[in-house]
Order: sequence, then C-alpha cells, then structure tokens
Amino acid sequence: MAERRRVVEHLGGLDLRWPRPVRHPVLPELPDHLPVLVQAYADPVDVPWVALHGGRVFGTAGRWVTRKHRRPVREVYRLGPDTKVALQLYVEDRVLEGFWVARRRIIAELAGMGFDLVLTPNFSVWRAASRWDQIVQQRRSIAVYHELVEAGVRAVPDIGFSFFEPDGRLWADWINSQPDLHAVSIFCGGRKIHAEVRAHRETVEDIALFHRAVRPDVTFILGGIHAAERLVDYRRAAPHRHLVICNGMAYGLAQRRRLLGRVHESVARSARECFLLNCAENDRAYASILRGLEVA
Repeated sequence: MAERRRVVEHLGGLDLRWPRPVRHPVLPELPDHLPVLVQAYADPVDVPWVALHGGRVFGTAGRWVTRKHRRPVREVYRLGPDTKVALQLYVEDRVLEGFWVARRRIIAELAGMGFDLVLTPNFSVWRAASRWDQIVQQRRSIAVYHELVEAGVRAVPDIGFSFFEPDGRLWADWINSQPDLHAVSIFCGGRKIHAEVRAHRETVEDIALFHRAVRPDVTFILGGIHAAERLVDYRRAAPHRHLVICNGMAYGLAQRRRLLGRVHESVARSARECFLLNCAENDRAYASILRGLEVA
C-alpha cells in the first residue's frame, strides 16, 4: 500500500482530472489518411500529410530525441514545403516506458520541433492486467497529454481502456466536459491474423459504444487499421463522425516495391515512387469508404 500511495502521489491522482486549467490546442484541418513515414528517401516527398514514427524519433529506448531528429524534421525527411507533419506514438511499450522516465526533457524538445500534430503516447491498457495497472496507464496518458499541451505542443489525447464500462464511459464524460477539445486518438490493433478476429470484433463494439457516448464534433484518429473491410466496420460503428486513419501500410509495402490497388504493369519503381503511389491510393480508398458509406 505504501508503494501504491507513492505512485498516486507521483501521478497526482488516479482519475482524469488535471489540477490546472488547460486550453486545448487549435488543430489544423485533419485528413482522412495519415500515412506513417519511417525513413527518408533520397528525393523529396511532397504529400499533404505524413506521420513520423515515434520509435525512430526517440530511438528504441525512448529516452531522448535521436541525433538526426535534432535537425529540422522537414529537412531530415526531405518533405515538401506544404507537407504537414504529425508524430504518432503507437509504439512498443519499451519506447513508451523510456519516454515516461525522460518525458519532461523530451517534451521540452518536442515543443521546438515544429510538429503540426502530436498523438499522445498510447500507454497499453491490457484486459488481462490488474485493475490497478489499467487505472495507472490511463492516468499516465491523461497526464502526458496535459504536460504536452502546457508545453505548447499541438497534441491530441490518446484514449485507452479495456472495457467501455466503466472506463470508456469515464473517458467520454471527460471529453464531453471539454468543449474546446475536438480530436482524440485511439489505437485499434490491426494485425490481420485469425487469432485477432475476436479482438477486432470487440474493438469495433467498443468504438460503437464510445461513438454514441461522445459528442459528434470530436474527430476519432484511429491507429492500426489496415484492411479495407475492417475500416468499413469502423465506419459503420461510428456513422457521420470524422474518422482519420493512421497506419504504415503505404510505407511498409513500398519498402518491398509493392503497390496498393490493382496495378498490373511490369515497371521498375523506386521505394519512394511506390510510397507516393500508395499514399494516393489510400487517400482515394479511404475517402471512398469513409464518405461513400456516409451517403449510402
């Protein structure tokens, strides 16, 4: 009990309240698709948005901004002048634990890196974990979000819970009490293997419950969704809500010189060209799914 008391004191409580008033940041217009970019290409990349991978920005230990990222990120990744840059932190727990330890120093650096959007770290809330561990992870998420915002970072909170009742409901109540908060980040898994079919179904059900509980002007940024048929499930679970899909599909396939969509021509392409074509294809496909079902 003494150790748990020290944890509570360190976190400033275990609920979703924050001791100081915070003005949530004004966000740029968010797209349907946030493509993850892991490494730079030799030639410039000019797309509307990219999301840099937090495991690259902070390294495998997560305790510092890596040396190459101490230069302007647009220069490091050879991005076009109009490309907006997000930082996504759907990363391994090892990276997040290192980030947590060094977060005050890292957050101070993030404030000067010029990101247009930062997704608050996705601290894992495991269903098999103890109730104590689940509550601590949720408190860490809300604490980091407020620390980011207080440092001037244009961040959105990451929402993690094991069961909608009670924790999803608590998150929804908190969001609804923040009228100037207009986007949240939610990780939905996404590996396309048989063992996760049930997990996908349960996550879709959670999103449907969360959608009904949260006011309609809040955008859901969903991470870890790759298959189009799964995206259709989420669109149907949250009708008429603005959804943003963040994943590394365009980049991952490009590294193997593979293209999305039905391309039959035998043409040698660079990884960069494949990335650009895959981004364009996902932009088209996601808009078709997200907006097509809206009017269906």
